[in-house]
Amino acid sequence: MAEGRDIFAQGVVVRLFRAWSAQVEAGHAPMTRLQEIVAPLGLPDETAIACASLFQLVEGHLGRRLVRESCCSRRLSPDESALLGVLRVAPSLSAVAGTAAVPHGLPGAIVWAVIAVRQALGMAQPDDGAGGSAPGPVPACPFAPRTHRAEAFHGF
Repeated sequence: MAEGRDIFAQGVVVRLFRAWSAQVEAGHAPMTRLQEIVAPLGLPDETAIACASLFQLVEGHLGRRLVRESCCSRRLSPDESALLGVLRVAPSLSAVAGTAAVPHGLPGAIVWAVIAVRQALGMAQPDDGAGGSAPGPVPACPFAPRTHRAEAFHGF
């Protein structure tokens, strides 16, 4: 059951990221649009806030805008894939130590933002039986520039 819930949550995060990014790019405050997406799904009010915080923290840490795929695309941009990877592994990371998936580690604020997003979306925590679904190690920073490699995101 947790796996289906996590797949749904990942789709919600991608949808929220695309809406947030488009609103910010257009010079609009994104929260109204994010709440419009979250409310019909019956998710807690803090879901939109937690996700927006995560997106802002990641962009601030990287010092650049995250690149989104088009709103209706079933494919993920490399940055969207990296966001989902961070969502998957951050709760088990130390803010100081890196891993093969995130070689430079993550600032504590990003780790806490991911935990807030996961809780708001009802995602399984890494220690509550949902482990083992993470792919193999990533050889470099997941947000590093690379050749365009679009992945299909099935289910959305």
